[in-house]
Amino acid sequence: MSSVNGPDLKALKDAFDIAAWVRRKGVELEKAGKHFVGRCPLPGHEDENGSFTITGHLWNCFGCNRGGSIIDLLMEWEGLTQRQAIDWLLEQTGGSLRRASSLEPEPKEAPTQLVEEARAQRLLERVVEIYEKTLNDVPEGRAYLESRGIEDPGLWSQHRIGYSNGRLRETLPKEGKVINELKSLGVLLKNGRERFTGCVVVPVFDVEGNIVTLYGRQAGPASRGASKGHYYLPNRPTGLWNIGTIKHHAHLFLVESVFDGLSVIMAGHPNCVAIQGTHGLSDPALFAEHSVNRITLLLDGDESGKKASEQLKATLLQYTVDVVMLPDGRDPNDHLCAEGASSLAELLVQPELPAAATQEGPAVPAPQATAATQLPQLQGFVVNVGIRSYEVRSIDKSPSKLKVTVRREHAGKLHVDTVDLYNARQRRQLTQDLARVFEEPAEAVEADITKLITTTEGMQQQDAAGHLGERPQALPEMSPEERREAEAFAKAPDLIEQIGRDYERCGLIGEEANRLLAYLVMTSRKMPDPLSLLVLSSSGAGKTALQDTTVAFAPPEELVKVTSLSGKALFYKERTSLKHKVLALEEGDGAEEASYAIRNLISAKELVMEATIKDLQTGKLTTMENKVEGPTAVFITTTDPNTDPETKSRFIVTSIDESREQTRRILEYQRRRHTREGLADQADVEGIRRRHHNFQRLLKPISVINPFANQLGYGDDRLQGRRDQPKYLNLIAAVAFLRQAMKPIRHHGVNGDRRAYVEVDKEDIRIGNELAVAILGRSLDELSRPGRDLLEELEQMHPGSGETAKRQGPHASGFTRREVRERTGWNNTRVHRYLRELVELEYVIVENGRNGTALQRYRLLYNGEGKSGEKFVLG
Repeated sequence: MSSVNGPDLKALKDAFDIAAWVRRKGVELEKAGKHFVGRCPLPGHEDENGSFTITGHLWNCFGCNRGGSIIDLLMEWEGLTQRQAIDWLLEQTGGSLRRASSLEPEPKEAPTQLVEEARAQRLLERVVEIYEKTLNDVPEGRAYLESRGIEDPGLWSQHRIGYSNGRLRETLPKEGKVINELKSLGVLLKNGRERFTGCVVVPVFDVEGNIVTLYGRQAGPASRGASKGHYYLPNRPTGLWNIGTIKHHAHLFLVESVFDGLSVIMAGHPNCVAIQGTHGLSDPALFAEHSVNRITLLLDGDESGKKASEQLKATLLQYTVDVVMLPDGRDPNDHLCAEGASSLAELLVQPELPAAATQEGPAVPAPQATAATQLPQLQGFVVNVGIRSYEVRSIDKSPSKLKVTVRREHAGKLHVDTVDLYNARQRRQLTQDLARVFEEPAEAVEADITKLITTTEGMQQQDAAGHLGERPQALPEMSPEERREAEAFAKAPDLIEQIGRDYERCGLIGEEANRLLAYLVMTSRKMPDPLSLLVLSSSGAGKTALQDTTVAFAPPEELVKVTSLSGKALFYKERTSLKHKVLALEEGDGAEEASYAIRNLISAKELVMEATIKDLQTGKLTTMENKVEGPTAVFITTTDPNTDPETKSRFIVTSIDESREQTRRILEYQRRRHTREGLADQADVEGIRRRHHNFQRLLKPISVINPFANQLGYGDDRLQGRRDQPKYLNLIAAVAFLRQAMKPIRHHGVNGDRRAYVEVDKEDIRIGNELAVAILGRSLDELSRPGRDLLEELEQMHPGSGETAKRQGPHASGFTRREVRERTGWNNTRVHRYLRELVELEYVIVENGRNGTALQRYRLLYNGEGKSGEKFVLG
């Protein structure tokens, strides 16, 4: 990089404030002693670490190893030659500093002409139109907007969002006045390239609708997921984006960036203004001129955002000011991408203020959550699309007709119409009427009507299956104290131990491994690949107590608990009624007919059924498809060790501790419950469950990545390992998912899809390994837990078929069922069931009665192999 020395040039550099200019360009800078620090804005550098430093009249980036004076910065950032950079600086200083005589002359270029504002408005309007059309014609811009959660085409049209593919010059003359004017405005760089190539472009208007500037957000692959890539027109103010909303709202949300503003609008708050950086609000008096009386600051959730909120509050003393800080240091767009519009809407709901506080009488009600949700009502349903809401009623559907009554009300305006949505002419008329009444772009309304059609069709399919009557359950409010308690619980270093203690306080004694496993299965409902649990034990052992105590910790709105299922019952559930829910079946016998549906729900994570129904309008038979979405975490309890192997293979199978020691602990607890101390223990059970409900609601549906996966091993000596290893890996992932609040949230992008994730750490693996050894790692894992317990009792009761048996005689190892009952204390049904299991698996053989007697005797074929966990082959 060349440099030029000379007294004139030094004075020129010293006269220019680099930090102020960089801030005007949209780069946030923090003061650090004598330095200003921010993220590097230079092309080709995706800086997430704040490597860009300004010291006096010099700048340097430690990330890309570039630096120098303002001239070097102009050459690197704006693509100017050295001569062009110096000429531009001279223009900024009013020409008072003469040019350095030591500069080599460069070829003369047509002088850059100043553009009067009326002409500038016409040129910028034409550029915006071209970029709007490009967004519709090429997929890159739309894909980027969708990847950032800005999915509403109506919102794109309303705010005239466009995309630059670098081909603007093809619509312009090769040279002349227009080219020079666009260079002067900064739409074209001095070398003729487009400033916004590869950017989604959003125009910024003033209150009167004039274009203040253009904002570009880099949408290329290199910038996805990064904060860098923000561009504005030089020499023009950055303005306040969406400032026109102050004409219609007395309450404003203030955010930092355009995409944050679009995110808040996606969450149902059109009254949002982007101040274009933490220092972008230069004239707060503008709000008072338009009767704004309440402001909610929604800046980034990091430390700089907190500081900026405090500074802005000090300048907004004449308004009622609220501050909302998003969790995990996020900005609104981060939260929209990670959690969705509904979650962001919940965080932004503001309590109504009394009339005195607003200075205008009635309080402004909080807007509804949006983002294309369907809310069933008595005679129809509501569809919320972006910032627009439609009621759909009186549905009359046939294969050739979809007649509905559409009602929309907003800002005192009302439009109601009955139309056939399958009729193109009636759709077109409805589009025109809605666009005219509500003064909205026809393209936005047309996209809404397309969504109305697909939603109505989906609701009709649910109605045909008899599910339209099902209502979504309203989420209970969480008080600030409850939220703080749940957040502290989530971050507790002894979270696993606290969960165990809560089980005991809720009445489940012992079962340390089983209760943690069950809690992880319940928690995994929010994961893409949840776990499922089959508890196989004797009647009365406590398997239902384990399941009931666990599902009582799940939020009620995320629990589906049934006693019996018919074969097709799950296929007729409402589409999302099982999605990320816990399905608990009290006894496997009651779900035997539904075993096929349960297996497919676990494996395929959805159920799809096609049925033939008669159309009531035409009398013809037609096919109706009903889909039930997963994934779902499934709990089943059973006493049958002969449960279908295909069903068992989908579950982690465990059993209750049936030992005498465990029985003694349970009996002691039962007696204690009738004492004064026992009553005190039970007093706060509801509080414990409520804390777990709130904790579970705070868990984010976040991805889990295991960086140690390739270092983990699993036995390859059995075919069963192919299904058991995924259970083992998912068990570790479930531990990390449960402990997510203790981990940093990271992000990665693939093909424009930016996802949040947490990583498995060694503590997660330790906990997962202990559970895997206790639950999955038994050498006798082909036996049920009661069958294994009986085998060990028999091995102590009689020697097996080895050398010991030979020394003690031919009948020493024989036994009857009566002897087993007397030895174990088990009832006849239980002995018969699990002795049959041992016979079928050839751990025991049957010897018929001798000398004409009907008495059966049994003999062991087992000498205690594998009891310590070692591998063995029977016999």
